[in-house]
Amino acid sequence: MNNQPQTSVVIPTHKRPHLIGRALQSVLNQTYQNFEIVIIDSSIDNETEKVVKGFSEERIKYIHNKKRTISSVARNQGVRESNQNSKYIAFLDDDDEFLPRFLEKVVRILEEKKDIAMATSDLELRTRDGRRIRESHGSTNFWEQGISCGCVIRKEIFVKKNIWHDERLEIMEDWDLGVRVLKNHKWECFPEVLWIYYVYPSSRKEITLCSVPETRSMELFCEKNYPIFQQSGKRALGFLHYKIGKIFLRAKEVKKGRKNILKAFLIYPNFEYLLHYFLSFFPVLFWSTRLRFWKQKIFRGKL
Repeated sequence: MNNQPQTSVVIPTHKRPHLIGRALQSVLNQTYQNFEIVIIDSSIDNETEKVVKGFSEERIKYIHNKKRTISSVARNQGVRESNQNSKYIAFLDDDDEFLPRFLEKVVRILEEKKDIAMATSDLELRTRDGRRIRESHGSTNFWEQGISCGCVIRKEIFVKKNIWHDERLEIMEDWDLGVRVLKNHKWECFPEVLWIYYVYPSSRKEITLCSVPETRSMELFCEKNYPIFQQSGKRALGFLHYKIGKIFLRAKEVKKGRKNILKAFLIYPNFEYLLHYFLSFFPVLFWSTRLRFWKQKIFRGKL
């Protein structure tokens, strides 16, 4: 146990006291025990703090910002607040959970393979009420692989190589970090389900529409990274336009969304892109919870 390198698990949270306990318990249940948990709470009330303090665990470092902190800022803050002796940073979202051997197996990869910057594992997707959807496997394409929940990264990437989350981005900050780090560094995915990702709302009313700052973040992401996707080939560029299209559709900018999804299909013909293009003409179907469930069953991406 004493030979294990220290890992800091960074958990940003915002107004989810009913979920944070599950995430925390999943870390405390790890077979690998040389860790600390850094919680960055941007809730305006004290409900999350009550849950965290209820654990009476000295390895939990709780930081309450008292104001809304976007994910990119919170994750960077968590890295900066982590113990100076930590060798690795593990990211966990407040509504997801690690299975007991996640840290043990993923950190082992980083210890054995010194040329790898980041490691992750396969995951299981579940509905909010815990129903299993399917397993999801890591991508072999750097332009698809974000660095966020379920990823363990060498801390030196931040503190020595000075590569951080872009704090101008309200969304896509994990994808942006992945593109910038993994285009020049190796990574690996452990071929076993070691964490759980809870996906999509349980009703149409709960779907969060993108805000103006979020669409601006998407435009900034493209401004920074579009040349990288172009250089990576048609499949990468089609994937980017597909993701852009879905963000515009969430923002109710239907024409822009539809245009980008069609462009994705024309660049890289794909049944998934074609299906979403036709569904964009029928908003009720596009946001159907039941249909989203089956799309998750069929397609690998997070929809």
